[in-house]
Amino acid sequence: MVIVNELIQLIIRTTNNKYADFSIEISASLTVYDLKQKITLNHPNKPNPQNQHLIYLGKLLIDKNILNEIFNKVK
Repeated sequence: MVIVNELIQLIIRTTNNKYADFSIEISASLTVYDLKQKITLNHPNKPNPQNQHLIYLGKLLIDKNILNEIFNKVK
């Protein structure tokens, strides 16, 4: 079951520790690529979504994957 309007809060960390961690709230029904676009809007460095590599639990996240499906596998 996918809950359409559920919001999730994520802490974004950079690998080079150049920037402080920051928090993003986003709908769980959106994709990894949508998250990358939101990071671009909120991160001080404005990284291009195509240049972002998001990793969760040691695995590279695929742009088309739905956030709810990624995080529900962990529960």
